[in-house]
Amino acid sequence: MGNVVPKSPSKKESSLVLAAAALDEELRRYDSLADESKRARIDSGKTLERAVRIVQESTARNETVQDKLRELVAQIEEARTRQVDSLNVLLDAARRAQARSEQYDALMKRFAALGESAREVNTLAGAADAKRQAGAPEGELLEGLGSLETQMSAVVDEAEALAAVADEQDWADLKRQADAARQQLLAVKNKLVAARRAVAMRAPS
Repeated sequence: MGNVVPKSPSKKESSLVLAAAALDEELRRYDSLADESKRARIDSGKTLERAVRIVQESTARNETVQDKLRELVAQIEEARTRQVDSLNVLLDAARRAQARSEQYDALMKRFAALGESAREVNTLAGAADAKRQAGAPEGELLEGLGSLETQMSAVVDEAEALAAVADEQDWADLKRQADAARQQLLAVKNKLVAARRAVAMRAPS
């Protein structure tokens, strides 16, 4: 059978993981020396030489363990710093999302009020048209249409103001909706203006 080639890790291991693994490896070697020294009997020149060698190696190995431990502590501190930095970014994102949510909610309330105003004016416009068809006097019709024009102008202005605020606050979808509403309301207003002029032309001087 051929040699088995170990698979490469799918993701690059972090410095923290590598430092922890390096310390663990050194500790295993250090523990092995300790176990060996505990089991060793010094009863000959050879075993004495071996015991001395274990002590010398353990001294050097201890320095390596300390180095690896310091490296792991440094990596842990770096990880803590990264965590704090990420936390600050996420807290800022949460504050930004909260502020944007409040902006959006405020605009949606204005949109709801705009829709209600538009419905009221449309209802009044329908009532005025019914009066016209019923043969109401021109003076009464003119007064009602003039009042409707004033109300519709206010609604159109609000739609335009909403579009401006949405644009300023960078709400592209709401700006499009406000622009569309303004165009629709402006078309209704223009019809009211035309209707009032037509009635005015028929009214006795």
